Amino acid sequence: MEPTNAPFSHYPTVFQGLGIVLLFIFLSILSGLIMRLGYFSGKPVWIDFMEMMGYLLAAGGTLLFVIRIKTRGYGERPALIHRKVHSINYLIVMILTIMGLLVIDPLTNIIPMPDDVKELFEQMFSKSVPAFFTAVILAPILEELIFRGIVLEGFLKNYSPVKAILLTNLLFGFAHLNPWQFVGAFLMGILISWVYFKTRNLLLPVLMHFLNNLLSFFFLYFSDVSFSEATLRDFFNTPGVYYALFGGSVIVLTLFFIFSYRLFPVGRTG
Repeated sequence: MEPTNAPFSHYPTVFQGLGIVLLFIFLSILSGLIMRLGYFSGKPVWIDFMEMMGYLLAAGGTLLFVIRIKTRGYGERPALIHRKVHSINYLIVMILTIMGLLVIDPLTNIIPMPDDVKELFEQMFSKSVPAFFTAVILAPILEELIFRGIVLEGFLKNYSPVKAILLTNLLFGFAHLNPWQFVGAFLMGILISWVYFKTRNLLLPVLMHFLNNLLSFFFLYFSDVSFSEATLRDFFNTPGVYYALFGGSVIVLTLFFIFSYRLFPVGRTG
């Protein structure tokens, strides 16, 4: 099954990456049957619990399948690459994630959301423990292993870095299955992918995804604003402070993309 003489000998290619996303969507549809059991109970916490189990089966099943294909079909072992980095990098990416949230925030509500879709999102993003576990724990781990550990890693071996990162995050945004989450997932995914490209460390993308979802969850938890209308500007009494932080974040992130090797001690520790 391994095409050693083919132009793209590493898994996945862009078409295989699309297949991975379609597999995830297919398994999500199947796991929707499990979620229905929660709706029969009529209890919100059971609904969220069944949604958590459904997500675990869909994302976990996808990850196990692609690892099997990569290791047995293409003989690429280990399935996941993870290199050590300097401990300061964990602090750096946490700061970068917060800046990324500030930069992306004005764009998250750029596409108007219909009222019926707003109601659906309010049901999806509840404040229960199972919903927290799904969004803040499971999603960062499983999605980063799939999209950065498998998809991006394969793309980086088959395409140029810029093309690999853009293609990965087009698929990452598409996997969310709606245009309202696509923008945030695509842009934050580019930042996360760039960190992985520079370091080949999987903990950093997981940490960034975790922090992004954690801050978003807490923002919704402590805010009376609905998910569809939420914006970080609501936490600033003075608009000038918000826009100053926005501008500063744009500058710092630009410098990171240009001078990441020189400005940040990224790489192996030995």
